[in-house]
Amino acid sequence: MNRLDTPTRNVIRLSVLATAVALAVACHRDEPPAPAAGASAPAATATVAAAPSVARPKPDFGGVSSEHVEATGAGPTLDAAVDHAIRIAIEQVNGKTLAAGSAAMNYTAQVDANGARLDVTSSQYADWLASHTQGAVTHFRILSQQQVNQPTSSDEEHLAASKDASWSKGSVDASAERNAEAHAAAGDAEVSAAASEKARVSGDWDNQEGASKVDYNKKHTEFGTHWEVKIAADVATYHEAASAKLTRVVVALPRSDQATYRVGDSNIPADAIGGQIRTSLSNALVQTHRFTVLDRDATAEISQEIELINSGNAKREDTARLGQQLATDLIVIPSIDRFEYLRHERQLRLSDRTLASYTGGGALSFRVVNAVTGQMVLAQSFKYTLPDTAPTTLGASADGARLAAMMMDTLDAQIVHAIMQNTYPLTVLQANGNKVVINQGGDNVIAGTTYEAVTMGDEVTDPQSGLSLGRAETPCCTVVIDRVTPNMSYGHISEDGIDTSGFKPGAMELRDAVVTATAKAKSDGGVTPTRAAPGGKPKNAKIAAEKPAAEDKNW
Repeated sequence: MNRLDTPTRNVIRLSVLATAVALAVACHRDEPPAPAAGASAPAATATVAAAPSVARPKPDFGGVSSEHVEATGAGPTLDAAVDHAIRIAIEQVNGKTLAAGSAAMNYTAQVDANGARLDVTSSQYADWLASHTQGAVTHFRILSQQQVNQPTSSDEEHLAASKDASWSKGSVDASAERNAEAHAAAGDAEVSAAASEKARVSGDWDNQEGASKVDYNKKHTEFGTHWEVKIAADVATYHEAASAKLTRVVVALPRSDQATYRVGDSNIPADAIGGQIRTSLSNALVQTHRFTVLDRDATAEISQEIELINSGNAKREDTARLGQQLATDLIVIPSIDRFEYLRHERQLRLSDRTLASYTGGGALSFRVVNAVTGQMVLAQSFKYTLPDTAPTTLGASADGARLAAMMMDTLDAQIVHAIMQNTYPLTVLQANGNKVVINQGGDNVIAGTTYEAVTMGDEVTDPQSGLSLGRAETPCCTVVIDRVTPNMSYGHISEDGIDTSGFKPGAMELRDAVVTATAKAKSDGGVTPTRAAPGGKPKNAKIAAEKPAAEDKNW
């Protein structure tokens, strides 16, 4: 065997060493480090579901943002042309109303910086404009500018005439004779004289003139000079919330023909009852997430905010908020037809004792009116009967405030239910086996409530009016609400054997709530209804007086 020389052996050793180092690094990367001596092995960690890639977005209540726009303006000077272009840019983004409101601001006013006027084409002017408008116009720059000669007035004269060829031809043959006599006297002698003259003219003529034409033009134009500029800028604009695109509703203060209502042992002002009814209706409609409910009670506070913006004390970019108030589509007008729970007393004949009892209830009607046309689109009435108390001499009283609140809650729920059933009924979005997802939640849906469900068919049109009567409905089953979230509800179909394969969103809707056997068993006695009010509240639940009536032997 031949022995390797020293340089060759050194190369081999370096190659082996490099290979060993590379293997050690690879093993170190692939394997976790060994625990130190005496250290216990780490405990197994629980598996946690990965967080969603996008966090919950910020709620959209509308606000001010900026929009990039280009505009062209003209004016007698460069400053005036820039000013005109800025106003056109604002008009393109926010409309003529806001652009007219900004007319008081001269964007190209004399601007001095260290004693020198800023050039509108400079970056310093763009910075000044952003500061002067407090962010209403930012990132301003001039894309092009030119001085244009444009005619301002023009005078023009034009004369056109022509004459064709003409001839003059003829002959003449004429004669003339003239006689004259004269007499004179000189002394006694008389002298007379006579003379005569004859003349004759004859001849021919033939004259010819050629065609002639005259065409005369004269034009005088006065020219004026103006500037044309094209600018680019970011203009502050207001974007409304997505919810503002929903049907807009205003709830009016309930109509009433009484100043006060007697409920139990209390006299309650009609204004207090009406205000609470309107508040409850507004809150319930908001909870449906199907309407934009406008608050007309906040008009004074809103006006103060608008005055603040107009005063110039707010940010200039907030001027984009002006002119953004919403007009309503529908007006809900409730009316209090009855609202009472009266105490009845009768004196017993055989004693000085008084027999007392209570009877009464409430009735509300409402109209939904198209705010633009005045058309009544929905009208309905509801009643709520409070249970009569048995006559007693043992003394009885009734908490009017509590009873009034109970009547108002139930009647409001019935009104909202009627509005929703005619506009946005509870609809099943998903069905997987007997599990269903409903498109509404919040306070308008109560866990444990059972609803009648129908399957939806084809749309039916009235041949007489030509209007749609809605879709045909087929009774299907009952759905029990298991869980309620702010925007959706989760439930299950009570019956077995309901085929939900191939289910499409909207193929099933929920109707009135029904009272189950469990709810009947838990009732307070009295007549138990077979149908519950919206939200699972019984329409005629029995309400006991503050002091329950006992058996009266004197009655």
